[in-house]
Amino acid sequence: MSKSNLQQVWPVDITPEQMALAALRHEIDLVDEQMLALFEQRLRLADRVGKAKDAPTGPHTKLRPDREQTVLNRMMARCAPDNVEAVEHLWREIVGWGLARQGRQKVQVWAPVDPARAFDGARQRFGAAAEIRTAHTPEAALAFAAQEGGVAVLAVNSGDPWWIGLRRDWDSLTVFDGFGGETPTALAVAKIDPAALPKGRRVVVSAGGDAGDGAGARRWGLATHHGWSLHLTDAVLPLGEPHGCVGAIG
Repeated sequence: MSKSNLQQVWPVDITPEQMALAALRHEIDLVDEQMLALFEQRLRLADRVGKAKDAPTGPHTKLRPDREQTVLNRMMARCAPDNVEAVEHLWREIVGWGLARQGRQKVQVWAPVDPARAFDGARQRFGAAAEIRTAHTPEAALAFAAQEGGVAVLAVNSGDPWWIGLRRDWDSLTVFDGFGGETPTALAVAKIDPAALPKGRRVVVSAGGDAGDGAGARRWGLATHHGWSLHLTDAVLPLGEPHGCVGAIG
């Protein structure tokens, strides 16, 4: 920005420091305009993707955790190391608003202990575009996901072994994400196309001890109840029997 242009913005004499700051702010304004144009272009493309999905696609939700994982990993690998956290949060929001063009994602959260943590995890995962509500019981959240096509986020090790039902009563639902760190304290479930599961640790519900998930495979225990266990494993398992695999966490 030339000095004459700056003086049009600042009608009084300005110092070199003020001029430099004004020039930087002008550059930021230009970048903001480019970002806005690109974001709106991406939303238009999301509209077209949504129309392409209008053809019958079966009973599954619109979520594609595998695609989201691929996009996010690619962006995080290309950004500067100091920006990884910022890029992850930004891309979650961008993806969330793109999905909202196909209908707002609806999420119900059940977490009797430390609900704010589970709620924050869901908000970070699905973005501000998602409609997130509290469920009073795990059964209500699971029924919402099974019948309404939404997402249920439920705490584990909360005193309620709701996860056993993923093998018995809610076998149409699949775990596709976890919140709370290396050992998740809450799981996200929905009607996910098995082909769209993320690449990562398998979630297993087993009875009577070891699930037989392969020699040498690492395991992370999440919860137990009367001989039933919920755990993660590095073993590559297909959904369903005989190992009791009920999903995957990227």
